[in-house]
Amino acid sequence: MEETSLAEEENNRSRSATVTVATKETGTPSGATTTDAAAADKDTIRRDHESASNQKDSVSQEWLRHRTSILGKFTTSEKLSITSSFLQGGEKLVVKQQINDKIKHRLQQLDEFEEHVSEHKGLSRDDYVSRITQISHELHQAWALDQRVKALKIVIQCSKLLLETHPFAFYPSKFALITDILDNFGRMVFERIAEKGDIRLVDHQLPKYFKPEHVSEGARETCRNWMYKIASVRELLPRIYVEMAVLKSYSFLENTDFSANLIRLSRAIRGVGNPLVAAYARAYLMRIGLEQFTQDRSFVIENVRDLFLSYNQLYSNSVRTELTVFRTELADYLSLFSPAYDWIFQTLANTGQHDGLDAIWRQSFNQPEPGLLWLSLLSQFPSDFVLPRCLELALHITTTPSTGVSSQQLMVMMGQVLSSNLASSSESKPGKMLNVIWPYLSRKEDADSYLQCIEAWMPYLLRHWRVKEVHVIINDIVHHFRPKAQAHHVSQLNNIVHALIRTDQIDYQSLFTTDPLMGLLDVYPEGQSRAEAAKILLQQFLIDYDRPLSHPLMVDHLLSIARILHDTLNATSVEDEKRQISELAIALIDRVDFGRDFQQMLSFYGDARAAFTNLDPVLAHLVQAINRLSSRTRQLIQEHNERTGHFVRACGAFAYITIPAISCPMIRFRLYLLSSQVALANECLGQADACLEGAINLVSEFSPTQEQWIMASLSNLLSTLLVQPDTPDQNRLHHLRRLLRNARTFSINHTMHRLRSTIYLQAIRLLSAYLQPDYIYHVPNVESNDRLYLGDDEFRSEAVDYCSQLLTELLNDINQLGNENQHRKQASLCLDLFSLLIESADLDAEPSLSQLAAQLYHLARKHNQWDADYAARLLAVARLRSSSSDGELYRQLASTL
Repeated sequence: MEETSLAEEENNRSRSATVTVATKETGTPSGATTTDAAAADKDTIRRDHESASNQKDSVSQEWLRHRTSILGKFTTSEKLSITSSFLQGGEKLVVKQQINDKIKHRLQQLDEFEEHVSEHKGLSRDDYVSRITQISHELHQAWALDQRVKALKIVIQCSKLLLETHPFAFYPSKFALITDILDNFGRMVFERIAEKGDIRLVDHQLPKYFKPEHVSEGARETCRNWMYKIASVRELLPRIYVEMAVLKSYSFLENTDFSANLIRLSRAIRGVGNPLVAAYARAYLMRIGLEQFTQDRSFVIENVRDLFLSYNQLYSNSVRTELTVFRTELADYLSLFSPAYDWIFQTLANTGQHDGLDAIWRQSFNQPEPGLLWLSLLSQFPSDFVLPRCLELALHITTTPSTGVSSQQLMVMMGQVLSSNLASSSESKPGKMLNVIWPYLSRKEDADSYLQCIEAWMPYLLRHWRVKEVHVIINDIVHHFRPKAQAHHVSQLNNIVHALIRTDQIDYQSLFTTDPLMGLLDVYPEGQSRAEAAKILLQQFLIDYDRPLSHPLMVDHLLSIARILHDTLNATSVEDEKRQISELAIALIDRVDFGRDFQQMLSFYGDARAAFTNLDPVLAHLVQAINRLSSRTRQLIQEHNERTGHFVRACGAFAYITIPAISCPMIRFRLYLLSSQVALANECLGQADACLEGAINLVSEFSPTQEQWIMASLSNLLSTLLVQPDTPDQNRLHHLRRLLRNARTFSINHTMHRLRSTIYLQAIRLLSAYLQPDYIYHVPNVESNDRLYLGDDEFRSEAVDYCSQLLTELLNDINQLGNENQHRKQASLCLDLFSLLIESADLDAEPSLSQLAAQLYHLARKHNQWDADYAARLLAVARLRSSSSDGELYRQLASTL
């Protein structure tokens, strides 16, 4: 086929002008008026273009979502075949020609392609899609080479593919793939004619000011040629599809009535005998019609009426025979119509004519098997239209048997519609609705069917029923699935739990203090699925319920739910999962508060410890919580009596027993130290001593990479030792000696000289504090060593000797650093020891220490690798001390420096 000869086509193109030039020229005012008019025209063009683009995009985006859903849902494992003359290989077919003499001259070029038709059999779904892609590529290539006849033949053959419905399950996807090619062909024809008429398209659309009379005669003739050729196509279905594809090109012809053409095509589809093929042809007509932006939507009503006229064909004997031949169930066959019907009724709903919708709704009740129609009407009609009519429909569904589309499918769809529009005021008489549907739901014996219905209706039931009835629902679910649900039920059960926990009317106290909820969790299969449901419940509860938990049964049930999460953990569990469960458990623990019933709090912490033995963060948090409880007791009681004394000792024992279960030694050390301090504050000397012992024993387990943390933590422990009285059955300074022994061994094993020297310096400061007649701080009601060893010269002598021993070791370290030429470290240690001497030593009692201080200062400066600022600050301290009345030795020291 030739639109016009190539030479004539080029002449037309060279003679054509733009649309604005082709219109009648009336003369243009000059000056500012010309500029204003041009600007106004430009703004009008822009606004019209945006409006048309928005309408087109809306339909395109909606179809894209619909298409994606179709391709994802409707697939097949059966082998497919495709017939085409534009694919390599395949089995050759002989096609008989029957040409009417009247139109023979229009078909002579098309016929030559029929001689090379071949059939490709045994294709998988992916192979079929690949062949369709090849055909689409052939179409674009033929168009690029100006082979218009070949392009038309390609789309005709593609349309013929839609006549073949087997395998049934793939037909909706085939329709989506083929119409993509038809859409491309229609766009290419449209843009080709626009190009011939020199019409400037905006985003592939005509501008709003466009009129058919603007089109050049050559372009109109090209358009007519296309329409004549398409009208000459022999088979009905290809002719309808190709004309629908190029329908937009009618815009270039004068006196075009799009509504009339759409109605004509709708009536032409009456001649398509296969109801599945006809349904999808009508869906395509609806989409094409929407894209024309015609204000007259009468074609929509006409198309729906035609659909109703042919609806009975779905249940005809010929269809049933075909289904028997291909061993296909009627329900599976009817499900193939849903995408087409959904699109058709969605288009009808978008007309906004409630009268028309009501007529269609009423007409559906006159059909002998209206289930398939109701599925689409429920899902596609506006909610404010559907909701008031649901009760009538529910009564019909529950009392009338159906074939093909089961009452269960309809009830599920209705439940979904009602549950997704809970805030709407359109739905009336919910009490009557519940009286209709609940007996229907509860009588279902098949677990799968029952669960589908309950899942759909659950939000609606929860919205309109009180707490007592909610328990009835949960018990009914448990009854249907006892003893255990199957694995494929889990996702639907989870949706039910989601609905249960997220309803606005939820009463958490009633829900978590009765047995039905725990029974619902018990019907879950053991393992991860049960834990997932428990996680849903616990997470949403902690979000919504912001009050303290004080009801014992409620706390017990929540703890049991959290234990379900914990029990799923094993050696293969990832850290992120452990972290999430730990956070939920900690949040639950923090929410529990029994007020001044401290004994019940202690009992709860014990239950929580037993429930979360594998979660270190939770165990650490429990230790913190028990220490808070002990401190809170002391704050309220002030002076412990026998009863509270037993209680705080029990708290100390709880902490001491819990800490060893934590794996990280640094966390254990911190908790031991904190627990010893809390126990000491509560006058629990035995528990404090045991916790200190536990902390000291952990030094050997520290990580050498955490040197700064180790120094700070051991310094904290040394500060605690000042007020911790010595244990009567141990030697004096037992804890200090053991700590320094462990620190020395650890520093030697890991070559950490700075750690040892820092701890020794701090220990000397502690020993200096031990020698004071009155310590600088005390714990109320606790006698520290200054009281235990009051007037004990032996203790004083032992402390001095130990101090001298540590000082000697530090001096040896300084000499060793010098021998190793580590002068910077040597200078730093010299200054630290100098600082210790001028702050803590009794220079009057030991003048030799003053000389030692001066030597240390000079040694630090010797190699000029010292911290000059630090040295200057220390020198300022020495000079400040020299200004006091008893500062003679400090004046002498400062003068030597």
